[in-house]
Amino acid sequence: MLNRKMQPAAVPPPAVVSRSALKDRLLDPRTLISFGILAVVLFVVLTHVQFDYGASLRAISQVNLLIYALAFAAFYFSFVVRTVRWEILLRNTGESNRFGELFHIVILAWFANCVLPAKMGDFYRAYLLRQQTDVSASKGLGTIFSERALDFLVLMSLLVVSGLISFRASVPERFVPAFIVGLVIAGGLIAGLLVVRFSDGRLSRYLPERLRDRASRFKHGLLSAFAGRLPLLLGLTVLVWMAESTRLFLVVQALPLHVSLSLAQIMFIALVASLLTTIPALPGGLVLVEGGIIAVLVFFGLTASQALSVAILDRLISYWSLIAVGLVVFLMSHRR
Repeated sequence: MLNRKMQPAAVPPPAVVSRSALKDRLLDPRTLISFGILAVVLFVVLTHVQFDYGASLRAISQVNLLIYALAFAAFYFSFVVRTVRWEILLRNTGESNRFGELFHIVILAWFANCVLPAKMGDFYRAYLLRQQTDVSASKGLGTIFSERALDFLVLMSLLVVSGLISFRASVPERFVPAFIVGLVIAGGLIAGLLVVRFSDGRLSRYLPERLRDRASRFKHGLLSAFAGRLPLLLGLTVLVWMAESTRLFLVVQALPLHVSLSLAQIMFIALVASLLTTIPALPGGLVLVEGGIIAVLVFFGLTASQALSVAILDRLISYWSLIAVGLVVFLMSHRR
């Protein structure tokens, strides 16, 4: 027995590489159904709405590339501001993260929102934060929800102000329902935050035992994120929406439209477009946002073809370029 050759040690099986959460979600039947709905809506729009596509293409071919490049810069500057704000929100909860890693996560999250319905990019952001840092997913998701609350409340405030200025304190009837719905949602959001703030753990009693720790971390991330530097957070949120409005303003200026839109009108249109992206039915608000931009521009005096030119060039920046950039970042991250 002593002379028997020693058997070589068993080689452990190679580690199973977990599949990408984003890749799995892209192949999810619900996502495929969402894109099917999108294709049907797009077909109906293109076959039933009359546009002078030739005039739109001629206007696009004459775009001022320098001004259009500045519109790109304004759009991606908003991501810098969003990342700085998220860094502050996380710091308020006791976490310290580098700007670079957070910026990378933010880009991937917005890319996910462009290709997935139901704002799944926000959950993907919490997942990435947990994978790449020591922050728990529940706590990270709490800071993301606090960020979304800031975004929506400031968005509605600016939308109301810009709308009243644009319409000279007399809102047209066609926009009244949207204003009412937005204000109701804002009121419900504030009420929900107050309920969570003063519940003192009573709500967690209705949760399964295994979820209570996660709920506690989520609540800590949600409420602690507002614990300090609130004026700075509000200022950064206003700056985000100013950057969004600047992008649309520069797109309009880059086209040979020979139209005059006030800054309040430009802001109103940009904020309406941003509001439509929050509707979870379609990824990135595709088709809904373009339709909203065209409808409001036509209301302000542009022709349908001019409005289509603006919508195409604006969404080329805010949607399609983000898919291109996000896809490159995603593939590089996945490979690494």
